[in-house]
Amino acid sequence: MHRIHIVGCGPRTGTTLMAEMMSACFEIDLYPKHESSIYTRPTRKAKIFLTKRPRDILVVGPMLGLMSNLHVIYMLRDPRDMVVSKHRKDPERYWASLRYWKTYTIYGRKLQNHPRFISVRYEDLVTQADRVQTDLMQRMPFLTKRAPFTQYHEIAKPDGDSLDALKGIRPVSSTSIGNWRNHLPRIAGQIQNHGDISQDLIEYGYERDDSWLKELEGVTPDFSESHWPEYFTKEELNQRMKWKYIKPIFALLPSLV
Repeated sequence: MHRIHIVGCGPRTGTTLMAEMMSACFEIDLYPKHESSIYTRPTRKAKIFLTKRPRDILVVGPMLGLMSNLHVIYMLRDPRDMVVSKHRKDPERYWASLRYWKTYTIYGRKLQNHPRFISVRYEDLVTQADRVQTDLMQRMPFLTKRAPFTQYHEIAKPDGDSLDALKGIRPVSSTSIGNWRNHLPRIAGQIQNHGDISQDLIEYGYERDDSWLKELEGVTPDFSESHWPEYFTKEELNQRMKWKYIKPIFALLPSLV
């Protein structure tokens, strides 16, 4: 059995879109509920088992070391667009802060050269979907194509949680790229709370230099609360990473459920 697990540099980074595209457009015979951890065990025999949970970027490293059949897809997105994105479940507030980018990308960098760790930019997925699909097939030759990614909306059957995250099924669109420019107070507030991200933006190809900060000059920062807390507490991070090195062993034992 081949295992594919999708993680992200935070929420609102395209993990649900990628999962629904994969499920609809490739021959994948086991794809459980909307959010399933890397430790989820298959409920039946399958050739390809697909799961996703963005936060598992914190814990996939040991699993890649233990499971030769595991491939991880890591979704990257411009963090400025990530922090201005909203969710159907709380449409009046921004969904998440820069706490995710600041924490999760540390783990993404550590794994970026692993042969079974595949980084995909959200911006590429929504502007060059079929090319991304081809790239995934080259990295995972066991995949069998059913339909182009650009046609996923015609055949996908997401559950309710996925529909909420996607805000409905529609053709792939790039309209959300650069949306942060419509929310400059939010960006100014996030930068004041979490620090400059210019070097990250340059590293990941979103900016050439720090001149983009000029767009924030004279902007009154918005410090309104996001849906999720502004910062990780030590206890929360410890909980998310609990058993990081123990659970992989138990996940591989056939006698355990």
